[in-house]
Amino acid sequence: MLKWTDFILSNIAPYLLPAAAGLLALAVLLIIGILRRMRKKTERLEMAERMIKLMQPEAGLENNLNLFLEVIGSIIDAYSYAFYIRDPKSGNFVLKAVRHERRDPGQAEPSYSGLAPYQKEVYLPPLSLKVDESAQNSGIIYEGEVPLLHLPMDGGNGIIRVGPIARVPKKKMELLRFLLELMPRILDVLIESERLYLKADVVETSSHALQAVSSMAMDSEAVMQKTFSMSASALGMSGGCLLVSSGGNVDMPVFFGWPQQTARRIADSSNLSMLLQLIGKQELVLWNSKVPQFEQVLSILGHSGDELIIAGKLPLPGKQAWFVSGFPRLSSADLTADQLSTTVKMMTRQLAQLMGIQERMKSFGHTYTEFLKLLASTIDDLSPYTVGYSEMMSRYSIIIAKEMGLPADQIRNIGVAAYLSNIGVLGLSEDLYLKDGKFTEVEFEKMKLHAEVGAAIVEMTIGSKEIAEYIRYHHERMDGNGYPAGLRGEAIPVGARILSVVQMFLAKINGRKYRDPLPFDKAIKLMESLAGTQLDDKVVQTFVRWFAAKRKGPELGGRALGACYDMGCTPSDICRVCPAYSQPEKNCWEVEGNNCQAHGKSCGTCFVYTETISRSKVV
Repeated sequence: MLKWTDFILSNIAPYLLPAAAGLLALAVLLIIGILRRMRKKTERLEMAERMIKLMQPEAGLENNLNLFLEVIGSIIDAYSYAFYIRDPKSGNFVLKAVRHERRDPGQAEPSYSGLAPYQKEVYLPPLSLKVDESAQNSGIIYEGEVPLLHLPMDGGNGIIRVGPIARVPKKKMELLRFLLELMPRILDVLIESERLYLKADVVETSSHALQAVSSMAMDSEAVMQKTFSMSASALGMSGGCLLVSSGGNVDMPVFFGWPQQTARRIADSSNLSMLLQLIGKQELVLWNSKVPQFEQVLSILGHSGDELIIAGKLPLPGKQAWFVSGFPRLSSADLTADQLSTTVKMMTRQLAQLMGIQERMKSFGHTYTEFLKLLASTIDDLSPYTVGYSEMMSRYSIIIAKEMGLPADQIRNIGVAAYLSNIGVLGLSEDLYLKDGKFTEVEFEKMKLHAEVGAAIVEMTIGSKEIAEYIRYHHERMDGNGYPAGLRGEAIPVGARILSVVQMFLAKINGRKYRDPLPFDKAIKLMESLAGTQLDDKVVQTFVRWFAAKRKGPELGGRALGACYDMGCTPSDICRVCPAYSQPEKNCWEVEGNNCQAHGKSCGTCFVYTETISRSKVV
């Protein structure tokens, strides 16, 4: 009788080895298949990561499309790679990016009998594709006799064409189709980013244009600078300058084109005297190589690159002024010397007329100032929490400016700038300015525009560049993290630095519907903690010292620093109906039925009260 082991060995064993080998082979095949799928997924993941890393929205749409064509070029070798984007207006596809990978244009040869020579066709992508020319499926198409790989994107916003190329391996085609699945979402982001960047660029350009025009309305130097720079471009001037006599000194408000060495030579007293003697009282004088004085003028200027110098006396109202301009070649502007002199004479006369109009407009400056102040206080009175704000800004700013020993004219300008620091909100929507609570990021960006809008309003009406700059830069920070220009430290005008400190102080001692004000002593400490980073340390310390000196007055006792209507700059309409107004011998919070709530205050948190209480605690 056979044992089971013998039976297995003799009858089954011969089949086990092949079966095991088959199972092993199957396992190997399965592993290979899995590895291939994993490798394919890895390749696709790496490709997706590469596409995402390549995205640089700030670089612009065309640069990003070129980077994507570079990725396509790493998969498919061809001469030309073209990226088309659908134009929303026409519906056609417009060429936005092109890459050429080889030095010589790619050429495609169709099959032919060989009996006749074939002229090879050079392929250059067309500038646009009509909708009916754009096939919906990816694959090889022919444009004329040139085979192209046509890759339309889902959603119909883009097409990539590669060629000349007759065939694409299946594996590469699968990878390309995977990229096409990714591209629509990426393309949408890039198109929207491009739209926003273009819009932002238009807004910025408009802002610069508004600022330039508004500054010219009342700023004589801005008008002169613009007039001469435009004339230089139109007439082909190499350079020039404007000289203005004021108070016995001759200034040079306009200088352009020539090297700075020339400016220094003209400013030299002996050279300047000689140049003005040569011009004399003539409205226009021409110096060229035919005139004896020509070499003398070139010697004064310190260069010999001009063939013609035109100079003359400028009839500015109430001032003596002269101009000098150089022309390197008469042919550069296609004008003769006589034509140039006539044009320059017309330009100088019109400039004089502009300056005369500006002088007459300046007499309205005070009227504009009072009008804008009334507008500012009207805006303040729209909310009980901002009643008296502009007046407080002005008073405290003037106090600091006086304590710092600034000149009287500058103090006056700082006071006006402080009063009008928020006038730019006239250019914003009421919903935005009067919003309760915090701004969204977009709303905050819009609110930031009020500084530049306010500066533009002041330049256009009052005509003071100094006041406008204080308003424009009063949100700058000492560490350079402010707006609109990111100025740092001493580069920020001193008036703007003063406004910034007062604004911070008032923001903390005045409450809002959604928050209570800080007590006086905490507001002071917060202001001191921001000195050197956000605020100017010198301005802060000046303000703190003034308060400290005022608080030490022996006559105060337990009294407030002043009447609440005086310290809060409260309008008379509110004061007249408040019982505290008729009882000046008492602190306002001691008077029953006071009218604090009418201007956004409550006795327990009003800085008039918290200052007095903090002083009594120190004592």
